[in-house]
Amino acid sequence: MRVVAAARSSSLTPPMVAAWLMAALLTLVLNRAWGAAACPPSATPTGIQCPKPVKVTARAPAAAVVTVVAAEPAPVATSWKSTLEPLSAGGWVLITDGPIDNPSVVYASTHSVLHNGNVVTAWIRWEYSRIQAEIYPLHYQSAVTHEELDCDARTYRRAAVFYYRRNNLEDKALQFTALNDDTTWKLAIPGTEADAMLNWACAPPPVAYHALAEARVLARKSTDKADDKPVAKTGIDLHTNR
Repeated sequence: MRVVAAARSSSLTPPMVAAWLMAALLTLVLNRAWGAAACPPSATPTGIQCPKPVKVTARAPAAAVVTVVAAEPAPVATSWKSTLEPLSAGGWVLITDGPIDNPSVVYASTHSVLHNGNVVTAWIRWEYSRIQAEIYPLHYQSAVTHEELDCDARTYRRAAVFYYRRNNLEDKALQFTALNDDTTWKLAIPGTEADAMLNWACAPPPVAYHALAEARVLARKSTDKADDKPVAKTGIDLHTNR
């Protein structure tokens, strides 16, 4: 047994040992370079085990989960008209809206409406969405005017004006009861606020109650007078005969 072992150990000459070491070193280098790849058969000496190849399966990235959140409806802008008060104590009724470039609302009062032939005198209320500043240094947002309206000529003129700094005739500012520049009659352009004022003031009343009542009273009086006249006696009682 000792002879055989010596013979085997003596069979590995230094060149063979060097070659074997070089092969082992090369195997380690290739394993690092190829990762989990198998060693080449030509570079694998007897007794050296190469790592088994590792099978790598590529996975598709997970689909992104998109959560759709319903957008809240945008708040509806509150119309400036909703802030206007009817001021029913003044008998104000809406007659028209103002122009688009200067939004406004025009009311007319059913109180103190005067008729003088074809001329109607009435109070008009003006409400503006923006502060008006054409009369320096006055700034106002509502006003009341006393208008004279000629129904036949379709003209108008202003007798007085009262300005208020805020809507709804609040915070009274200046007033003018003698207007030198508004004493002349002006033509009402169709479709304007002046045209709406004339349409409202000159329209026939919906029910001519007072005129109808007066006509009935006059007719009754005339009938009563006719009944009071003496009737010739003919032997027939006109009131009791049926």
